Amino acid sequence: MTKLDFLEPISQMETVERKLSVQFGVKGVTINPDQQGFMMDEFESFARKYKDALELGTLFVYIKTHGTNHKGVPLIHCRLQLRTVRGTFFSSGEGWGVESTFRVALDRLDKRLLRSKELSHNPKYARDFLQKIGMPQEEL
Repeated sequence: MTKLDFLEPISQMETVERKLSVQFGVKGVTINPDQQGFMMDEFESFARKYKDALELGTLFVYIKTHGTNHKGVPLIHCRLQLRTVRGTFFSSGEGWGVESTFRVALDRLDKRLLRSKELSHNPKYARDFLQKIGMPQEEL
C-alpha cells in the first residue's frame, strides 16, 4: 500500500459543483427585495437552460438610472456581461422599471448565446434559436 492508494479515493469524493453565478452593480437605483427576487428567479431559469453548455461562469449585471421618470417609474439602463469558459457575451436594455429592463437585457443575452458558434451546432439550442426568431414549427 502506498500513500496514493489512500489519497486517490479521498480526492475523488469531493466533486466541484459547476454553476453560473451572478454579481450586481447598481448606481442611482434602489432595488427592493421583490425586484431582487424577480431578477434572481429569471437568472435561475436562464442558468438552468444553459447549465450543460456553459458549465460555469459569472453574469455581471450593471444597472443605473438615467434620471428621467415617467409617472414615478425611472428610466433604467441594464448592461449584462456573461463570462464563461465558452467566451464572453454582452447585452443591454433600456426601459421603465428594473424588472422589465432586466428581462429585456436577459432576452437579448439569450438570443446572443443561441446565435453563438459554440451553441449553434448543438441541435437542442439550434431548435430554441429557430423558435425564438419565429420560424414556423412545421419548418423545424
